[in-house]
Amino acid sequence: MSGIPASFQLAGHTIKVAVIPAKRWRHGADCDGIWLPSTYQIQIHGRCKGTHRQQVFVHEMTHALLDVAGHDTLSRDEAFVDRIAQLLTQALTTFQSRKAPRKGS
Repeated sequence: MSGIPASFQLAGHTIKVAVIPAKRWRHGADCDGIWLPSTYQIQIHGRCKGTHRQQVFVHEMTHALLDVAGHDTLSRDEAFVDRIAQLLTQALTTFQSRKAPRKGS
C-alpha cells in the first residue's frame, strides 16, 4: 500500500487503514483522507499515490494520535495537524538506524 500500514495499534485500539477507490469515496472531491474516530479507521482516497499517500496517511494518523491521547481540540486544528504531520513525515522518511557495534569493539 505504498509505504503505509494496513493497521497499527494506539493505546490498545487497532486502527485500520483503508484505501478507498474513487467510485466508493464519499467524503468530498477535495478530501484526500479522513480519520473516523467512531470506527477507529483511516480512509485514504485511491487517487493518492506514492509519497502523497504517505503524507495523507501521516496527517490522518496525527488526528488519530491526538484524539486517542484526549486532545480532540488540537485534532480539530487543521493547521496544527498539518504542521505536526509534515514534521513527522520528514522525521520518518529521514530516519537512520545506528549500526550495530562490531564484536570486540
